[in-house]
Amino acid sequence: MARLIVITDPDTALGLRLTGVEATEANTKEEAAERLLTLLRTKEPGIVIYNDEYRTELPERCQIELEESVSPVFYAMPISQARGGGEPREHYLARLLRRAIGYQLKLKR
Repeated sequence: MARLIVITDPDTALGLRLTGVEATEANTKEEAAERLLTLLRTKEPGIVIYNDEYRTELPERCQIELEESVSPVFYAMPISQARGGGEPREHYLARLLRRAIGYQLKLKR
């Protein structure tokens, strides 16, 4: 049976637990990256959802492996902290869309 595993910061984990989702807390990016690598190596079937910002701690080769993995399936959860210091919201959303669909859209108001 496939499992759902969520690796996130303590605040987001609390919110997910309130909705009934079992979430694992990672206090540092390094700790989260270590857990992601362990899950990648075990090849246990399931879905792993993690904060998008945790990928920055992984070597590029491992980032590619996460994206291409089918067992488990890894999904980077975009959170507001992952936007970076002063990146405008529109740029952040455009970057997410470009990564998801492989095409850049210009948003006009």
